Amino acid sequence: MTDEPLDEEMLMELQRRTRDLPREIEPPADAWERIAADMRVTSPIRVRNPLWQRPIFLVAAGLVLVAATSITTALVIGRKSNVAPSVASVSSSGPASAPATLAEFTVRENEYIATVNVLSAALESKEVGLAPETIAKLKESVRIIDNAILEARSALARDPSNKALIEMLATSYDQKVDLLKRTTEMASL
Repeated sequence: MTDEPLDEEMLMELQRRTRDLPREIEPPADAWERIAADMRVTSPIRVRNPLWQRPIFLVAAGLVLVAATSITTALVIGRKSNVAPSVASVSSSGPASAPATLAEFTVRENEYIATVNVLSAALESKEVGLAPETIAKLKESVRIIDNAILEARSALARDPSNKALIEMLATSYDQKVDLLKRTTEMASL
C-alpha cells in the first residue's frame, strides 16, 4: 500500500471494476482431474473418535466407576456403622478359659487377631477425639503387649506342649483386646 490518500474518484473506479468481475470462476479442466487422481492415490481419511468415545476407554471408565462406587459405599457404610457392636461382642465374650493345647490356641489366636484388627480400625477412626498423650500411652502399651506376645510365641515354639506358655500367650492377647476395647469405648464418648 502507498501512503497516498485515496481520492473519491479512485474509490469509485475500484468499486465499478469490482462489480464488473464475474461472480464465479471455473478452475481449469485439468485441475479437477489432478485433484481426483490425488484422492484416489491417497488412502481415505479416517475420522477418529475422541478418546472418551472409543470403546476401550468407555469400558475402562465403566470399570473405574464401578470400583469408585464400591469403595465409596464401603467407606460410607464403614463410617456409619457404630463401633459399639464390635466392642459389645468383645466385651460379652469375656475372658475365656485358656486353651489346653497349641492347636486350640491357634484357632483362638485367629479370633484374637480378627478382634484386634476390628478394634484397631475402630480406634484409628476415633483417634482424633483422644488427647495426643493418651494416644502415645496407648501405642506404648500396645508395643509392650506385642513384645510379650512375641516372647511367649518364641518360647512356645521351643516348647509347644507347655500349657503355662499357652496360657501366658492367651492372657497377653486378652490384655491387648481389653486395652483396645476400653480405649475405643473411651474415644466413642
